[in-house]
Formats: sequence, C-alpha cells, structure tokens
Amino acid sequence: MKILFTLALFILSLYADKILILNSNANIEKYKSVQEEFIKNTKVPYEVLDIAKLSQKEIKEYIYDEYPDIVYTIGLKAYRYVNAYIPEKTIFFSSIINHNRLGISENRYGVSNELHSGMHLTLIKSLFHETQTLSLIYSDYTKDLFENFKSNASKIGIKIIGEKITNDGSIEIENMQQTDGLILIADPLLLKDEQRVMKLFEHMEKIKKPIFAYHDLYIKFGASLVISADNPTIGRQIAHMMQLFNDKKEFIKIQIPMGTNVIFNKKMVESLGIKYDLDALSVVNKVIQ
Repeated sequence: MKILFTLALFILSLYADKILILNSNANIEKYKSVQEEFIKNTKVPYEVLDIAKLSQKEIKEYIYDEYPDIVYTIGLKAYRYVNAYIPEKTIFFSSIINHNRLGISENRYGVSNELHSGMHLTLIKSLFHETQTLSLIYSDYTKDLFENFKSNASKIGIKIIGEKITNDGSIEIENMQQTDGLILIADPLLLKDEQRVMKLFEHMEKIKKPIFAYHDLYIKFGASLVISADNPTIGRQIAHMMQLFNDKKEFIKIQIPMGTNVIFNKKMVESLGIKYDLDALSVVNKVIQ
C-alpha cells in the first residue's frame, strides 16, 4: 500500500505545473543572485532559460513550445518577451527599474526595484541630521517617483526641490547650490547621457554637496551614500509570493523590497566636510574608508 501511495505521488509530481524562470542575463550578478535565492526557496518544479545570447526567434519558439502557466521574469528584457508572446499567462517579475511605466495588467505580480522612498529619506536623515533640503532630478518617466519622495520627505522635515529634464534639456546644476545634497534616482533620460551624469558628479563634489545614489556602481564616481535593494532577499520574497499564489492565499501583488544594502562612503563624506552621526553607522552594511 505504501509503495502504491509513493508511486501515486511520483506520478502526480510529473504532472505538477512547472514554472519557467526567464533570466535576461544570468551573468549579471544582481540577476544571478536573485535567481539563485529564488531556486533555493521555491517548492515548485521549474525550468531556467538565460536569454542573454538567444535570438528573438529562439526565445519566441521556446516560450510557445513550453507555454508555461507561470513565468518568473528577471530583468526588463525577459519581462517584455513574455508579456508580448503570452500575455494571458501569469507573470512574476523583479529587477526592473521603474516598473510603473510598463502598464502592469491584472495577472502580474512582483517586487519593485526601488525601495520605499520613506526608507531612503529616513536613512539619509539618520546619518545626516542637518539635512533640510534635497534636490532630485526627474522626467516624465519618473514623475510619480518624484512626487512620492516629495510627499514622504515633508513627513520628516525635508524639502525636496525637483529639477525636471527633457530629452534635449540641460540640467540647471547651479540650483544644487541651494540644497544639502542630491538624491539620484534611476531616471532613463538622465542616465542615457553618461557625460551629463559625470558632469553632475563633478559639480556636486566641487560645491561640496553629497550625492545619495541607488546603486553601488556610483561609489566609484563619488556617491556619498548608496541605498539599494538586497537582491538575494528579492529572490526569497518572490518565492514566498509564488507560494502564496499557488496556495490561493491573499498577498500584495506588487511589493517593495524587504531587504536593504547600505554603503557609506566615509572617505567622500569627510572630504566634503559634511557632519554625520557615528552612532547611525550601525545601519550601514559597508563603510568605504
């Protein structure tokens, strides 16, 4: 009887729904770590496809051949392919900058790439008590994010001064002189012009103002503080969400990252002559001496 029961479970497992993990590029560390943690924490059978070196035709054929009921897409490229070819299917996503611009439909679930703006601001205020005004460069793509920062900043006594840019518009960097620093967000219009970004960092250092960034790559350019989502935690978070979905339990469809990674560039902060709270460094994951 026990053998028959075990055999029945085995047969059922063969017919259990598999999920497809579609990774935009598994060689990118943040995509790789998210995938690894998801796999460690999921209880659902899965298949993995790294589409980095595949042609559009190959990707399309694979998706149609597999025709999975549930897909976990990592990165924007993977999401766009699945959303275009099998929009009727359930898609979980992560590692997409400013997902709001995608027009998320009913059967979409995921973890945003951006942390809650209130968390950013609270960490900045904790480390730099004298902060009263901050600049933020945005465009139509990130207007909602700017408004969100502005709203949450007022709750902790910080004023956000926005600088809106267009495709061919320049940045009024002189306006940065009137603030206590700059919050750098992932705005596509700003970031597509590398020279403009570099000029911005150079100007902020010249006027002794800090830049608070969202990715650790900006440390080498002179960011004073980086506050980013912890990628392994995102993988675990997606696995938990998917488990709740399969168990038909309620959960928040689009969630903010639950883990943070904070890098404090002590060398840059001290070179700018900015006061900071030593005790607050306990919330920092890494200090650049």
